[in-house]
Amino acid sequence: MPTQTKAEYRAYMLRLWWVQREQGPTWRVSLEDARTGERRGFADLEALFSHLRTGPQQGVAERKPKGADDDQDAA
Repeated sequence: MPTQTKAEYRAYMLRLWWVQREQGPTWRVSLEDARTGERRGFADLEALFSHLRTGPQQGVAERKPKGADDDQDAA
């Protein structure tokens, strides 16, 4: 069975609550990274979904495997 690295796995605490707006009630959202404690707020569910579609993948793509810089330093 394959194992997952930290870069492939994300865990969040999701909080949702209703707020009344002029346009009617809407969801507010708070998303907290379980590993780092970083918390982000979102004005509505679509903003949350957009973040989940694009945000986490950007973090994974930016990370380099351990030792990736070692090859460049040796050259």
